[in-house]
Amino acid sequence: MVLKLNSYSKISQLISREHGKFRVTVIVDRCKECGLCIAICPVKVLVRSSIENKYGYHPPEPSDIEKCIGCKLCEYNCPDFAIFVEKVV
Repeated sequence: MVLKLNSYSKISQLISREHGKFRVTVIVDRCKECGLCIAICPVKVLVRSSIENKYGYHPPEPSDIEKCIGCKLCEYNCPDFAIFVEKVV
C-alpha cells in the first residue's frame, strides 16, 4: 500500500503495513537501496519493492508483516532513517 500525504508535507510517499502487533513504515524517497534492512531482518519481513523512488532506487517493502517480531534491527541499521517500526496498540 502506498500512501500519499497532503501537499504540506515534505514526505511524498510512504509504504506502510501492519498487523495486530507492529507497523513497519518506509519513507520511500529517503531510501538509497543499500539493502541493509533486508539483510539484517532475522525473520525476512522485508523485500525489495518494484516501485522506484524519485532517485531511481527501489525501497524495501514489508511483504510478510505477520512475521515481524518488532526487533527494530531494520530501523537501527538504516543509514538514511528511512524505515520505522512501531508497536500498534
